[in-house]
Amino acid sequence: MYYKIIELSPKTPSISYDETKYLIWHFLCALESNGQILKNYKVIQNINFMLYVTTPKKDSLSECHDSVYVKNDREKIGEYFDIQIKDCGIDLESQEYCTCKTRSAMEMQTFRFDIDSVFTCCDCGKPVVLYELPYLEKREDHNDIQLWQDNYAAMDMLWLNCLCDRYTGNQRVKLDSALNKQGIEIAEYMSKQLGYPVYYHLECDYGKSIKAEKVGDQQIHICPKCGKLMKRVRFSEDHERDICEECKFSYDAY
Repeated sequence: MYYKIIELSPKTPSISYDETKYLIWHFLCALESNGQILKNYKVIQNINFMLYVTTPKKDSLSECHDSVYVKNDREKIGEYFDIQIKDCGIDLESQEYCTCKTRSAMEMQTFRFDIDSVFTCCDCGKPVVLYELPYLEKREDHNDIQLWQDNYAAMDMLWLNCLCDRYTGNQRVKLDSALNKQGIEIAEYMSKQLGYPVYYHLECDYGKSIKAEKVGDQQIHICPKCGKLMKRVRFSEDHERDICEECKFSYDAY
C-alpha cells in the first residue's frame, strides 16, 4: 500500500557492480519472502541505487519485522552502503491492510494479478500482513506461501486466458489437486498455530461437480468433503461466503 524508495549510497571501500546487484536482489527477495514488501519492485541506478518498493504497512521495513534472511542481508548491505528510506505516497494497486488487534477467523484466497497477502481478515475484510503470522514448520520466512500464491495465479491466468484445459481447471476446482492440497495444508497449519479458523477458499466448478441446496430464497453450497450443508455468512460488507465450519472451506455465495 505504501510506496517507498530505499536509497543506497555507496561507502568506501565499495564492492564490484556484480556483487552489488546480487546483494540488492537477494535483499529484495528476502523482504518479499517475508511479506515486508509486495511484488513489482524495481531497482534504478543513478549515482546511488534506488530501490522502489511497495510495503503493506507504514513500518513494514522496520528491523523488528525482519526474518533471519532479511537481517543478514541488511547487515551486509550496511557494510557497503548508507541506507535511507523515503516515503513516496500510496500505491493504488495494493489494498489497505488489516489493523485488527484480534481476529475471529481468516480466509485464504488468491487470484491472477493479486499482489497482496493470501490471507484476509474475516472481521474487516482486509488482507493480513504475512510477517505478523507464524512461519510454516521448519521455515524461517513465508516463501512457501508465496510460491503457492504464484502457482495458483499461474493456473488462474491460464484458465481465464481461455485455454480452459482440463489440467488447469482441475487444479483450481478439485479438492484433491496438488495445488489445493498444498493450500489446504497451509491453511490448516495456520489455523492450528493461531487458534482460530482459517477457511480455505475453493473455486466453484459451475455446472459440473458443484452441489447446492435451496434454503428459502438462497442456494447454499454443499461441502465437497463432509457432504453437509454449508453456512451462509458475511465476513465483511463485501465478503459473503458459504462456509463449512467443520472442514474449514469457503465458497463465494451464489
